[in-house]
Amino acid sequence: MPIRGALVLVALLAACATPTGEAVEVCDGTWREVESVIVTPVDEGAQPVPIDCMRRIDERRVRIGFLLPPGPSCYRLTAIEVVEGADAVSITLFASPDDYPAAGACPEGEVRTATEIDLQAAVEDRVLLDGAGG
Repeated sequence: MPIRGALVLVALLAACATPTGEAVEVCDGTWREVESVIVTPVDEGAQPVPIDCMRRIDERRVRIGFLLPPGPSCYRLTAIEVVEGADAVSITLFASPDDYPAAGACPEGEVRTATEIDLQAAVEDRVLLDGAGG
């Protein structure tokens, strides 16, 4: 019986690690000029942010285009979750309100933003998914 319980646990863990989400379009040339940001971790207030587009920029590196929410609060990228599988990669971005904006008022509209991440394995033919979508 202990072996059967271990097999069930492994099956459950494998199901949790399966990439899920919605496929997104490839970033076009208009995203090249968008400045990349890095993750600035915070412990509270993180909410998923939809991904607009993704593009493979190296064997294992992906550039991700997204919109940060509009004001009145300023937002920053605070976490990225990645689940890699054989056929797909699920990426979920999280943004949180920034209590200490660097300068002045926050934008009234969404802010076009980009970030880049390295995957553990080559992108190759794997589908890139927005983990917050679908």
